Amino acid sequence: MITWMQRHKKYLVITIWISTIAFVGAGFVGWGAYDMNKDRAASVAKVGHRIISVQEFQTAYANHFNYYNNLLGGKLTQEQAEQMGLNKIVMNTLINQNLLLNYADEIGLLATKEDIKDRIKNTPSFQTDGVFNKELYYSILKANRINPNDYENGLEKEILNAKLENFFKLTPSQKEIDLFASAFFMEDHLAISAVTLDTNEVTASEEAIKTYWDKNKSKYLTKKSYTLELLNIPASQTKFDDKTLEEFYAQEKHNYTQPDGKLMSFEEAKPKVIIDLRLKNDKKIALESFLAFKKGEVNASETKVIFDDDTTFPLEKIQVAAKDEVLKPLIVKDNYVIIKMKEIKFPEPMSYELAKKDASRDLLEELKNTTLEKKAQAKLENFTASSDLGFVSRDSVKSIAGLSEAKSAEFLSHVFDNMNKKGYKVIDGKAIVYEVLEQKLLNKDKAKQYVSLISENILQVKQAELNQNLIKKLAAAYKVEQYYKGK
Repeated sequence: MITWMQRHKKYLVITIWISTIAFVGAGFVGWGAYDMNKDRAASVAKVGHRIISVQEFQTAYANHFNYYNNLLGGKLTQEQAEQMGLNKIVMNTLINQNLLLNYADEIGLLATKEDIKDRIKNTPSFQTDGVFNKELYYSILKANRINPNDYENGLEKEILNAKLENFFKLTPSQKEIDLFASAFFMEDHLAISAVTLDTNEVTASEEAIKTYWDKNKSKYLTKKSYTLELLNIPASQTKFDDKTLEEFYAQEKHNYTQPDGKLMSFEEAKPKVIIDLRLKNDKKIALESFLAFKKGEVNASETKVIFDDDTTFPLEKIQVAAKDEVLKPLIVKDNYVIIKMKEIKFPEPMSYELAKKDASRDLLEELKNTTLEKKAQAKLENFTASSDLGFVSRDSVKSIAGLSEAKSAEFLSHVFDNMNKKGYKVIDGKAIVYEVLEQKLLNKDKAKQYVSLISENILQVKQAELNQNLIKKLAAAYKVEQYYKGK
């Protein structure tokens, strides 16, 4: 997983700005070596004349953490983030951002107060029925623990960056459009033949499985587990009348939205409003119970062992807790729970008996792929097609040799990414051997149809190249002082 994340670092471009509201919720970085000089205590670096504050760093870290966490389906842990050097990625991103901002300052680009006001007023999250709602704006920032000045300073940087990008906008030429269109929409006339394995053609003995496991023990680890002592706080039985619920809804209605972002009506939100108001009222009791539990005055309700893939408990809090630490009241299944970290058990190699099933599966998969490759190479030497696909392109949507559309697209991507006239691809339990019979370099109809998409891709490639070279120059022009050194 770490290797995969490191390969995808490049997608965290410098335009992930700190003002995005959606960052709230990810745990912040644990500080490593840090210069505690009192003049620097509120900042992590200085780039040119611009300061990168601790708040900016923490916010950007949460942004990046959420980005990767979403890519991995919510399975990213703080340990994995540390292994991939996420804190260093964040610091480099912020330094690059501020190098560009220094340059924007030097050439006289400005983000005015009016620019910032317009951006805020035109943000849908801050609007009611399409009109800016000042109370909603401050309410959302308060709910996310964001200081309005910090948010608006972040917007100023975001707007300034957008102006700088526009300043360097490089319009694609017709030759560039034709070149990219040829790369995107070239068509190959393909002939193919599928190579498959017979049932039980590949087998693995007990001895072979055990040898494979012995060589690959580090792949087969137990899950990290947490033994938790839980104090469950019973839900209060208070009944609320509609007037009380409507008043609470009016104060918090920005929290009740449909999947498309539209606000729920009171009736639509009512079941959740009842739970939220009850939790608000129960918070005092939960905090009192937390103090009593922490002092040992009350006993846990139950002991539970959970793993890193548990979705019931707030793992982002549990994963960073120390042994014997008592966490402040957390909401689990619409009730408060107080958690004490009793024991942390780190992953360790599985015994052969525990790992046997997975090791057997992986060995068989490896043997099948090896056998398929040998058969495909033999077929390639004396190729006879079993199917003529006609002309296909990267974006062709069709099932090839019984593959799903997604796997067929993967096969076509392999064909167009390789320069050889003949080849094969082992995919989905079979090998597809192919030969390119003819090629068309430019599909003018598709080029016209997707001209805006092509132009946008050209713009992004040129912009990325320009930014990379510009940042190298700016790094030599502006002094960078880094106080936070990371772990």
